[in-house]
Order: sequence, then structure tokens, then C-alpha cells
Amino acid sequence: MKILIGGAGKVGYNLAKLLSNSHDVTIIDTNPSALEYINETLDVLTIHSDLRNILTYQSLKDEYDYYIAVTNNDEINLLSSFFIDDYTNTKSKISRLKNTSYLLANLNKKFNIDYFVYPLKLTASNIGKIIEFPYANNIKELPYVEYKLYSTFSENDYQVSLLNSENSIIVGVYRKGEFLFLDESDFILEGDLVYILATEEKAKKILKNLSPSTPQEIENVLIFGAGDIGIEIARTLHEFGLNIKIVEKDEQKAQKAADILEEDVMVINASYEDENLFTSENLHLSDLAIAATRFDETNIIKGLFAKKLGIKKVICINNNLNYYSMMTSLKLPAVRGPKLSAVSQILEEINNTGNIYEKFFLGMEGKIFIKKIFSKTKFQAPKEKAKVIVIREDKILIPQNNEEILENDIVIEFNFSGNVAWIEKL
Repeated sequence: MKILIGGAGKVGYNLAKLLSNSHDVTIIDTNPSALEYINETLDVLTIHSDLRNILTYQSLKDEYDYYIAVTNNDEINLLSSFFIDDYTNTKSKISRLKNTSYLLANLNKKFNIDYFVYPLKLTASNIGKIIEFPYANNIKELPYVEYKLYSTFSENDYQVSLLNSENSIIVGVYRKGEFLFLDESDFILEGDLVYILATEEKAKKILKNLSPSTPQEIENVLIFGAGDIGIEIARTLHEFGLNIKIVEKDEQKAQKAADILEEDVMVINASYEDENLFTSENLHLSDLAIAATRFDETNIIKGLFAKKLGIKKVICINNNLNYYSMMTSLKLPAVRGPKLSAVSQILEEINNTGNIYEKFFLGMEGKIFIKKIFSKTKFQAPKEKAKVIVIREDKILIPQNNEEILENDIVIEFNFSGNVAWIEKL
């Protein structure tokens, strides 16, 4: 496909990097340094131009499959999506918007945009899922099925066969920097990051066994950082009726957050390192701590600090994929920050083709492909490292070679190559 990206920041760069392997990608930006870096590292066409200038669009090709507007400016993303229709034939348009108040406006019709991505909302919503189901570190919903993918750090050794059933299966574990698909005879080890496909009822029992120290209810929440993401998380969690406190060392940011959140959330302007504050304000008694600054290094430090205080559940916002493995090795649950949420959501939208859906897991290292079967076929296992699960009449099956896959079966493939070819042929 021909894909045009507006904006060469972190989101634009990562999209170009991940899409350029199989698509013809062009990227536009006004920043010559960003474009130079892209030219040096990626096989894409770069255009040094201003998306606010009509002349920019006159020089473009006549046709694109996608235009993806991901600059740091919402208004430019909207306007460029509007202008591009006058000069190109673009089949689909995706726009990233930081301002969640745009959700109240009917922008799809006004700007003829097919899909909007609200990164702050995505990250905050993922935290909200954990509030509803605190046993897990991450929860991923899948199409076609009631099953969800849950992850948690195991506090015990456990034989896989004791946890697998017709409504649950251990997909695998991340252990010592490597992901392992597990069979019934294998063991989960203490410290493993475990991925479980299960119904909610079954997942609750399994996660309680694997992580018994996790609080079963969240009432008191501590947020480090009163930037845009900290504020959005606080807004979302306030809807659950929680007691929320934000600690922010920057006075202006703290005041801005206090003005926006008003009496719903307590904002404390203080140093993150002030241990006396944490005891005097009873912050150490929080059920959940969320490290939500823009910098992963800070989030890691704050996450470790929260664990030192004795807070049982800690979440770190992961803004940079390079830090995901470090967070995991330190047993700090990572939730994608706004930029990574935007990248993953846009890629999933583009790569969802026909009746095959694509999802990411393990910090975007792994992929999940989900397909509904419309005619019987014979199963032959993928030759690459992968795990295949079949959902038939709402029950989990592990297919064997030459076994029939039936009409209306849901086939779920987990792999690390990103190769969709095997499931396409089913």
C-alpha cells in the first residue's frame, strides 16, 4: 500500500519504521534534522514541507491508501486531513488527537476522517481496565471471542497443566529476556511474566494463585506526575469513585492540574524524593501507584520507590520501547504511554484486513492474529516459533496436525515474526 504520514516525531518515525518493511511510505515534516535521521535509518521517501501550506499538497502523488496525521498539533492534523482531499485521492485517513474534548464533536463527517486515535484516552482507559480487574498487570480484549489476554508476574512456581482448562490456557512466559511458549508439562517459575488467555471468571482464579499479594480492590491511588497523561489518568480513575492523589514537583504543572481537576483529586506540589511527605500524607498506604511522567527513567525510579514504600501494586507508563525490557526485568508492570498507544492502535487499524485482526503483546514485540473460519480446513502447524489456539463453541482447543478446523472456529496465532502468511492461508 501507499501510505503518507504527516509528522516525523516519535509517533511518525515509529510508524514509518514498522510500515516501511511492507509498504511504500512517504513522510512530511518541517524539521530537517528529523527527516535527515529518517533518511539515514529508514527506506522511506521524505518531504521537507509545511502541512499548513497548500503548496505542500500540490506536489504529492495522486493516490494514497492511507494518510496518517500524527504531528504534535491537533489543529494541523485536522486541517491537513481536510486539505489532502482537494489534491489527492486518499482512500482512508487516520488522525491523532491529544485533546480528548474533541470526542464530543462530530469530526468524522466534518473532516471526512475515517479513524481517530486519542492516545491519552487509550492509556488512561487501559489503566481503568486494571482498576476493574486489579489481579492483572495488563488486559487485552480480542475480537470474536469473550476471552481476554491477561498478564501478571508470578509469585510462585506452578505447573501449567494445573491452570489450563477448556476456559483458560497459559500462552507462555517472559523469562530472562526471552519469551517461551509453554506446554502442559512445563512449569511457570517465580518471577515469570505470565500471559493467560481466559474468561474473566477463570482468569480471576488463576491470577489469584499466581499473584496472591496483589490487592483485590483498589481504593487509594497515587500518581507520580501531573502532566497531560497524569491528568487524564486521574480524570478516568475519578469515575470509579477512587481516592486519588497526584504528586508533582513542578509548581506550574501542579497548579494547572489542580485547576483542571478541582476538588476531585488532591494535587501535592512536592519533590518525588521527600519520604517524610509520603508518610505524613499516608501515600505509602496507597493500593496502587502509577508512575506517569514523560520520562521512562523517572517512571522506573518512581516505580521502584513505590515498591520500597510497600505499595503492593505499581504501574509504570512506558513511553519508549527501549525501556520495556528493563521495566519487565525489574518486575515493574508497564502500560503503553500515549505515543506507543498511538503507534500500536494505528498499526492495528491498518493491518486489520478482511476477517483477520492483529494485536500486539509483550511491549509490541509479539503479535496476535485472530481469524474466523468460514469453511473447513486441515490444520498444519506453523513452521516458525508460534502458538496456535482454537476457540470452538466458546471452548479452548489445541489443534494437532491434520485435525479439521471447522466453520465458525476462531483461530488465534501468537508469534514473534509478525508474519501473517500462515493464518491467511487457513
